[in-house]
Amino acid sequence: MRSTLISAFLGLIVAALVMPESFVNAQGKSAKPELKIIKDELFERGNFYFVKGVIYNPNSRPVKNVEIKYYIWRKWMGKDGHGTVIKDTGGLVQTNIKYIPPKQSVEFNAIGGTNAPVMTAESELLPDPLDAQITAEWDK
Repeated sequence: MRSTLISAFLGLIVAALVMPESFVNAQGKSAKPELKIIKDELFERGNFYFVKGVIYNPNSRPVKNVEIKYYIWRKWMGKDGHGTVIKDTGGLVQTNIKYIPPKQSVEFNAIGGTNAPVMTAESELLPDPLDAQITAEWDK
């Protein structure tokens, strides 16, 4: 019994050591990289919002083609009453980062031109809480 447990335990250790960091799924593609937003904050420039932040690559492999999107007015997307830009875009601000080395962080500014207007103080409408949507690819 004891030798069976030891053999099973050693088998798990060996499997963990030889298994690559990004396992391969049933289609033969690598799992998508997971990145972490360390800090993000909403700012105003003129009459429009943008997001300043820091993204971190916790993986041991570099990533490329990182896209970060925020919908500042998501709750009004597709709804009338707050202008066609907000209705059509939800206040989308975004950025693209070409490359993030492993175990490194990168500062970013997500901008959207006129997609994320600041509402007047009288309207008492506040932007949605920041919630980043991140896509990226493994670099070779």
